[in-house]
Amino acid sequence: MKKTLIAAAIAAATLSPVAVMAQGAAATAVAPTVGAKVYGPDGTEVGSVEAVQSGVVTVNTGTARAGLPVASFAMREKGLTIGMNKAQLEAAVSGAKAESSAELASAFVADAPVKSSDGVVLGTIGKAEGDDVFVNLSNGSVAQLKKSYFGLGADKSLALGMTAASFNSQLQSSSGGQPGADAQAAPSGAAGAAATPTGQ
Repeated sequence: MKKTLIAAAIAAATLSPVAVMAQGAAATAVAPTVGAKVYGPDGTEVGSVEAVQSGVVTVNTGTARAGLPVASFAMREKGLTIGMNKAQLEAAVSGAKAESSAELASAFVADAPVKSSDGVVLGTIGKAEGDDVFVNLSNGSVAQLKKSYFGLGADKSLALGMTAASFNSQLQSSSGGQPGADAQAAPSGAAGAAATPTGQ
């Protein structure tokens, strides 16, 4: 399974420490630290804390990564505990990824707006053929991009993993070659590596 990072939106109720605390009153809220082991409500190891940033704790199970709110953790006898075991967390990650992929696939419709990572509308979808997407740009030209360059923004609109300024700069300097293979937007629509659009 490909490593995946999902947002803190995994059903917070499912991951709530309430489920963990139901096993005993000894559970207490904690501040997770990088490298700490994470356990499920049954005491089995789920993974370890990979990062803590802005109230989101990234848990790496070895095959999946999930961003969980700090409130999802409690301290139990073994250590940091969440309300899911490893299999349940990985299933939630897989389900969220599949749902996100399905939403993204259905977003490539004619005239759908395409935004930059900083929210600027760059143009609209002209057509999608296989892995290629033709974007009718605001300046009247057409850019041919790969579907893998797109993600979904917070408002569920199509977004590229680069700012409008970077996109326009790449468009002006494009020599007509295909965009680089590393130019992908994150599935969540967060900024990814810069795409090199092909202006036509």
